Amino acid sequence: MEQAMQEALIRLVTPIADDEWIVGHRGSEWLGLAPELEEDLAFSSIHQDEMGHALFFYELLHALGAPDPDRQVYARPAEAWRNACFVEMPNGDWAATVVRRYCYEVFDRLRLDALTAVGFPPLRDGLKKIQREEAYHLKHFQLWMELLANGGEEARHRLDAALAAVWPTLPDLFGWGLGEAETTALGLPSARALKDAWVREVRPRFESWHLSWPNDPPSASWNGREGAHTPHLSELLNTMRAVRELAPDAPW
Repeated sequence: MEQAMQEALIRLVTPIADDEWIVGHRGSEWLGLAPELEEDLAFSSIHQDEMGHALFFYELLHALGAPDPDRQVYARPAEAWRNACFVEMPNGDWAATVVRRYCYEVFDRLRLDALTAVGFPPLRDGLKKIQREEAYHLKHFQLWMELLANGGEEARHRLDAALAAVWPTLPDLFGWGLGEAETTALGLPSARALKDAWVREVRPRFESWHLSWPNDPPSASWNGREGAHTPHLSELLNTMRAVRELAPDAPW
């Protein structure tokens, strides 16, 4: 493989791995706190999937020449992470978590579908299982959006408040972390095309749930794809690494 292509693949896959890992970690913070026992079990299973997906992508990166997965997760400073700021935000209440996860899952399905066009067999082969699992994740959060939208006055109030809080954090979700020429060379849609496809899918759902459309996502205040993060990422990484750092040289 040419070095330029190898480097482009590393830049492509790193944000995907980082998104999935941070989503999985944020989901783990709900363990034991979900609205009901059945949902607690489902939520745990979903976020184990997400961390499994992240591990696949980190192992793929390692095969391309990046450090091993442990070092990628536990040794990088916040500015070296390429996840969207959107996924690093604190959970908020249950409605905010549902809104954020629904928005992310629609995007993630569109991103995975686009990735099948990349001519790199190890990536394409691994996507098959991930796409099956992510289809379930999207259905799960789509159902929760519908339940909250039709769940009475308090549920609707919380959903409206969640949309107002989550929506401004959306913009940097849609980037690939690649230059335009690299995106085209890999056969991927532009970030703008990805965002437009997301709007075409989400807006009719909002209409069916009688939710006011908050207008298209605004311009980004941060760009996690370029390493510009909110303070929330450093806080998350410090919490995630606290136990490991008690004995950093021990085998984990």
